[in-house]
Amino acid sequence: MDLKKDFKKYLVLVVFVSLISLSLILWVLYIPIYRRVPPPGERKAIILCSANDFYRKDGFPDFEEGVFNNETTNWEGEFNPNGYGTVESSIPGHDTPGVIQLIAKANFSNAYVEMEFVYNWTKYFELFKYAAYNLSAWVNITTNTWTPASIVPATGDGAKVGLRWLNSSNEEVRTDWSNGLLDTTTGWTMLNATGIADNSTMSEITQLHLVLAVEGNMTGTDMVLFDDVKVEYWFPPPIPTPPPSNTDTDGFPAQALQVYWVLKDHGYTDDNLFLMLYHTNDAIIDINAGDGIANDLTGAIVDVENDNVNSSRFKEELNVTHPGSFASNISGRDHLIIYMVDHGSNTLVGDGNATFHFEADDSYITEQEFFNLVKVINCRRMMINIDICFSGNFLHEDTINWYNLPNSILITSTTNVLSWYWRDNTNPDGFAGSLFFHQFWEQLNQNYTVGEAFDYATAWTPSGQVSTINDIQTPLLEDNLGIKDIWSFNNTLQL
Repeated sequence: MDLKKDFKKYLVLVVFVSLISLSLILWVLYIPIYRRVPPPGERKAIILCSANDFYRKDGFPDFEEGVFNNETTNWEGEFNPNGYGTVESSIPGHDTPGVIQLIAKANFSNAYVEMEFVYNWTKYFELFKYAAYNLSAWVNITTNTWTPASIVPATGDGAKVGLRWLNSSNEEVRTDWSNGLLDTTTGWTMLNATGIADNSTMSEITQLHLVLAVEGNMTGTDMVLFDDVKVEYWFPPPIPTPPPSNTDTDGFPAQALQVYWVLKDHGYTDDNLFLMLYHTNDAIIDINAGDGIANDLTGAIVDVENDNVNSSRFKEELNVTHPGSFASNISGRDHLIIYMVDHGSNTLVGDGNATFHFEADDSYITEQEFFNLVKVINCRRMMINIDICFSGNFLHEDTINWYNLPNSILITSTTNVLSWYWRDNTNPDGFAGSLFFHQFWEQLNQNYTVGEAFDYATAWTPSGQVSTINDIQTPLLEDNLGIKDIWSFNNTLQL
């Protein structure tokens, strides 16, 4: 008997059995963890745009009538002794053909000037309480040869435009200013200021003055040219039975299409995308003026459009018990995005419950109805974007506990106030859509995390403004998952 050989065989057998046993033990131990972390399912999204009109007529023309190309006589000048204002019919204006509207100049070769052109809007037009107003003007700072120059203020803002609100005693309540422009080295630049006749102070607003201002050091050859001064307004929606507008308003459908194309670019299939798009009388939607794409509708698969985009159909698609609905095909392993853009209201139902409006039939869905549908959708992760006025109310009204959606990240474009949009892409920022969510989705498209994209968008200052989006409308984010700083399109579990 060879004891040494037998011992070696026995030792090999013991080691082999031990390894098998250890493997079995580890496998048994890790089964529960594996079961708790199932493999990811599909990525799905429902995108809703239920309006393409920003304005109402209500017996009045759109405020495209507020263009002042030929209006010079009703502006009143307020200048310090160092400066003066005038009309000069020989200088080419911003548009061709046409001449300049108003000019601010210096009286001396080197002087500090403070000057304003003021137009009493309420002397000629009705002022609508709680309407949102936008004043825009094209500005050029030139020498007497009309080539670009610059203002170099010791103090002051340079050229700017503003909405000045006054009470019945002619006292200033507040002024909403654009940013200050110190030079226009590239030629004409558009400035705009926005404000609401909201009577947010104890002094009731009864008057609106438009202000074109210049403040800073100028030489005797400097001129500040103002042209194409325009006023637009819209009402806090929803709008009862909104009539069609003569104004092309790509903003809402363009914003929905931006989300659609970003998701497509990051691997979402049309089988997993459900697009509800209201774009009646608007066959061409242009998201971005500089991207070389003339019509972003081209190639988009629209599942429900125009008159069929209403509250009953949207509720049907979110209903998990409705056979064949979008929500009925979502599994517990899937990731879900819900994006909604349109008008919103916090007064329609009279109980503080916010509403999301549908232009097709003037219907709406309340936050309670939306919550009741969403809370029973069984999915792994969910991101909800509400892009409407008063959207903070829509997701944060006191009677609804959104913390009861533990698998969700909730993002709104604003608090319980108006949300701002570019009507089309003919603006210095060059895009049509939400001031907040356009930037948010632009950053997601660059593989930013949800948290990074949110921070970027809230800190962004739109062209012509001095305030950030956070200051203007304060978007909200509720991260019930605790993953906003890691969830992105290139994360292991992809957005």
